[in-house]
Amino acid sequence: TNWKVRRMGVRKLDFRKIRYISILLLGIVLAIFGGFFIQERWGGILVGLGAGLFGMSGAQLITERVMQRNPALQKKISIEQSDERNVQINNYAKAKAFEFATFLALPFFLILVLADVPLSIVLLSIAVY
Repeated sequence: TNWKVRRMGVRKLDFRKIRYISILLLGIVLAIFGGFFIQERWGGILVGLGAGLFGMSGAQLITERVMQRNPALQKKISIEQSDERNVQINNYAKAKAFEFATFLALPFFLILVLADVPLSIVLLSIAVY
C-alpha cells in the first residue's frame, strides 16, 4: 500500500493532517452543539470535550507546521526524545505519577461511598481504575 500512496502523490503526513483537521472540526461542532442546543448538564460536557479536542488538534497542527519549516529543530527534538537519559527520566516520572495516583484512589473511592453515590457508579469507577 505504501507504493500506492507514493504514486498518488499523497504523503503520510497528509493523512495525519487530515485526521487532526477532522478532530478539530469535530471539536468545534461539539462545542457549538453543546453550547447552543443542549441546556442540561450534557451541554457543559460537550463544550468541554469539544474545546479539549479543538485545543489538542490545533496544537498538533501548529507543532507539525513548525517542524516542517524547521528541520534542525525537528532533528534536535527527535534526538532528545530518543536519548537514554531522557527516556529514563520520563519512565521515573511516570512511575512517580502512578504511585501518586494510587495514593489518591482510595480516598476518592471512600468519598464516593460517603457521598451516598449509587453503588453502580462506585463499582464502575473502581473498574475503570
